[in-house]
Amino acid sequence: VLTRWMSHYLAMRWLMELKATLTIMADQELSRVEAQQKIITGDARSKQKAEKMLRLIKNPTFWYQNEMCVLYFILRLWHAVC
Repeated sequence: VLTRWMSHYLAMRWLMELKATLTIMADQELSRVEAQQKIITGDARSKQKAEKMLRLIKNPTFWYQNEMCVLYFILRLWHAVC
């Protein structure tokens, strides 16, 4: 049965599986000159938001918090089953 907690858990687990790929993508995008950027595009507000997202992807605290959320969801699901 797909519950709200299971949905959150699966989304967070998938995000953790993509950590290496997302980090490489962020590194590559942030190292490009402005004319070659593929993610940081658009108006000033869009560029600012994209840069903020890429810096978040490179932040180790972000990944640690996600790991803690995954553990929390595992415990939550286990308690729901038992």
